[in-house]
Amino acid sequence: MKRWIVLFFAFFLAINAFGDEKKKIDGYESLDEKSKMDFDYSFMEGVKYKITGDFQQAVAYFDRCLQIYPGSPVVKYELGNLLMMSEDYNGALQLAREAVTANPSNMWYKLLLAHVLQKKSMIEEACNVYADIIAKYPDKEEFYLLEANLYTSVEKWEKAIDVYDRYEKQYGITEPASIEKIKLYTKLNDLKGASEEAIKLINKYPEKSEYLSLLAELYFNYNEDKKGLKILNKLLNTDPQNGYVHLYLADYYREKNKEEEAENHTRKALLSDELDNSFKVQYILRLILSKDSTRVSDQQLKGYMDLLMSKYSDDLTVRALHSDFLKKENKIEEAKNELEYILSQDKDNYMIWEELLLLCNETMDTICMYNKSVEAIKYFPEQPLPYALAGISEMLKKNYENAMEFFQDGLKLVEDQMQLKAQFYSYLGDCYYNLDSIERAFDMFDEVLKINPNNALVLNNYAYYLSLRNENLSKAEQMSSQAVLLEPENGTYLDTYAWVLYMRKDYSQALYYMKLAIQYSPEISGVLYEHYGDILYRNDEKEKALEMWKKALDAGDEVSKDLKSKISGEYTFEN
Repeated sequence: MKRWIVLFFAFFLAINAFGDEKKKIDGYESLDEKSKMDFDYSFMEGVKYKITGDFQQAVAYFDRCLQIYPGSPVVKYELGNLLMMSEDYNGALQLAREAVTANPSNMWYKLLLAHVLQKKSMIEEACNVYADIIAKYPDKEEFYLLEANLYTSVEKWEKAIDVYDRYEKQYGITEPASIEKIKLYTKLNDLKGASEEAIKLINKYPEKSEYLSLLAELYFNYNEDKKGLKILNKLLNTDPQNGYVHLYLADYYREKNKEEEAENHTRKALLSDELDNSFKVQYILRLILSKDSTRVSDQQLKGYMDLLMSKYSDDLTVRALHSDFLKKENKIEEAKNELEYILSQDKDNYMIWEELLLLCNETMDTICMYNKSVEAIKYFPEQPLPYALAGISEMLKKNYENAMEFFQDGLKLVEDQMQLKAQFYSYLGDCYYNLDSIERAFDMFDEVLKINPNNALVLNNYAYYLSLRNENLSKAEQMSSQAVLLEPENGTYLDTYAWVLYMRKDYSQALYYMKLAIQYSPEISGVLYEHYGDILYRNDEKEKALEMWKKALDAGDEVSKDLKSKISGEYTFEN
């Protein structure tokens, strides 16, 4: 019912507007009664269909109106609006011009004309139309701003300033208009004009110190440092705790290589209770990101951090920054403690949870990964990362079924995030493989490669699993070769490729890639030594093979059950 009330109201307004219009136009009054009735009916139907969104029917009825009364400006206005919506700007422009010509006093016709001109990038003419509207309706504030913005959009700065001057005569000095004029004068490189506008604001709003700061900044930008410093020092005499001014002066003196003055103002700003701590944190982050250009040392940054912690240790934004500093110093456990403290005070900040979970992952702390991920899921069940890390922690403990539950839940959350989706498929594939659901595992790996055919990790693992099962070795070779091509200095991938070649009985090529795998492996595992030994044996280097097998046994990780029999000579290699 409410929808029909709205439609009736809109329809009522349109009909009333038409009624007022037709009384003013002599052409309508000259129609006979039947033509008037046909015209009124067609116009009302056109308005009805326009309101209900059936624009094709609306155009048909408005065309019928023009057949009855070709000079009707209100019909041309309605048709012009419909053509605008269909992006027929040439047709809309012609109709808008004709409507304005027929009734130049109608504001709505002129607004349509201005809008069409703007769409056609005829900015000067559009601005002239707005100027005409303003002349007739000087109390319509929005038209000044539209005209000024149009001039600004085509970089006619002086004309935009003229519009704001007219606006100021009508409304007096206002902050938004003066700020815009300062920007425009700055684009014109006119310090005098910009500073005069700033002084107007200072005189009108003496309680707002930011306008004095703005004036000082203008002077600094135009290399009139003495004037700028005089204003800032005046501000500090009035308000010694003004942190914004201290930070501005800190940057100024740092740029001038006056380190002592810069350090003094930085510390005063950081200790100022008038400056929000979040702003201080952002300032320090900016110094960190631009450390080379600002020439701030690590020791100075640490001093600033210690200063904030000494006074504002209860502030969680400060504690979060402190955790970043601790991470940078490789004090991972202390950084974790800081993040846990923040979460003890506020559990609703997901980014802090994510930081903590990633630190747990970095340190391979599976207990922390699991416990904190499960807790994070309670507060943020829609975030996929906690599911991934909880699942990984279970995988590392070989609780594959539990891990799969987390990965399957996480997969539901990343339908449109293809890279994360691929990651969950990869984890599920590893779980299925370790649970001996081989076909399901390989299905998962195929899903990953559909999303990202160049996922080197999955290409490598998939190929290795195939080689261990001695099946589909041609596919395994192709995938392993692609992984090595993507990361040619990855020892693990080179080992897989060597092993696939070995399983395909290409022993000489296997030996070549195995030597590369040894070269590029920072730590050589027992598996890798055993593979090397097997490949050497097949290349008739039996003494060296025995040496590698013994090294594999000493390494003590996941070697094959046949290793000892290879060393003793009891193992028989298949032909």
